[in-house]
Amino acid sequence: MGSGSKLLKVLLQASEKAANIARTCRQKEALFQLLVQEKSLEEKNPRFFQDFKTLADVLIQETIRHDIEVEFPELAKLVQGEETNVFSNTLGESIIVDVCSCSEDTAQLLTKVMGNDAVAAELLAAEVHKDVQLSDVPVELDIPNDFDINVDDLGIWIDPIDSTADYIHAMEMVDEQTGLHLSGLRCVSVLIGAYKKSTGVPILGVVNQPFCTNVDSQWTGKCYWGFVGGGISKSSINITGKTEDKIVLISRFEDADVKSKLVNSGFRLLEATGAGYKILSVALGQVAAYILSRGSTYKWDTCGPQALLSSVGGGIIEFKEFVVNPHSDNLSVNYLPIGTNFSNRLGLIAYRDPQILETFKCILCKSH
Repeated sequence: MGSGSKLLKVLLQASEKAANIARTCRQKEALFQLLVQEKSLEEKNPRFFQDFKTLADVLIQETIRHDIEVEFPELAKLVQGEETNVFSNTLGESIIVDVCSCSEDTAQLLTKVMGNDAVAAELLAAEVHKDVQLSDVPVELDIPNDFDINVDDLGIWIDPIDSTADYIHAMEMVDEQTGLHLSGLRCVSVLIGAYKKSTGVPILGVVNQPFCTNVDSQWTGKCYWGFVGGGISKSSINITGKTEDKIVLISRFEDADVKSKLVNSGFRLLEATGAGYKILSVALGQVAAYILSRGSTYKWDTCGPQALLSSVGGGIIEFKEFVVNPHSDNLSVNYLPIGTNFSNRLGLIAYRDPQILETFKCILCKSH
């Protein structure tokens, strides 16, 4: 198996283990109550009135890091994500959340984190140490065995639970006309993206939706992957269908001027939560684009989804740069970490069909 194929297998399995942890936390009420902790003011995303840091987030991130380390020891050091692995328990103790060598030791650590709730800790530890096989991952297309990646040139961004507010509150809203989810558990995703350290270009992405289908109060998920590099593109998404060309996804805090320009040009705007979900909807051809004029997403929100989009011929570009200089060849969002500001500060436009950018030039750009 080529190094790229091997890494994709590891990331898919890790994403499904992450999805299992997310579902377990959500479905056990006592466990769920234990897992919510307010973020400190420094960590708050200014877009949210309430922003939560959950143990599920931290545990998922560290589990993915651990599972990558088993196969790619050097790569684990280059995993970056939304959360720190320091969690304060109800007694005010700060504890470093880590995946231990066996389920019993991890359970012991988690018991300390969760104020001596051993039952809940054992439940979580069992999911962390579960042996998830590739056949357990709900993905529609077998992964190819033959593609290689220079692993030494990779960095990884993770969002363990994208759209934490929806994960916690689960207020479901659906657009009746399109069937798209505007909020709720279906907008939650686990995002893993690998990018080239030499260029900052994302080349491998996994997007896992833990809460895709609910039957008899039991959630099952769906997973997507995409690879682009060395002149080849591979994806689990079938792109034979036509892209929905008149719907644009936006955030609920989008600029009024941007909204009016799009509406006046015949686009229908839908406000949806979850950057990962919105970009996945673009990749699946369910909408024309996702537009965000503000710097309120982060590298971990978009790295995996951008690789997925690129694998089906699309991409993510910087909104503010596009508006000023639409003909530039250097518009793609880049994933090299610069300093400590990991936001996509120039906003973004996510698209599947490059032709839509020609339309946006006429609508959004200052000089066209």
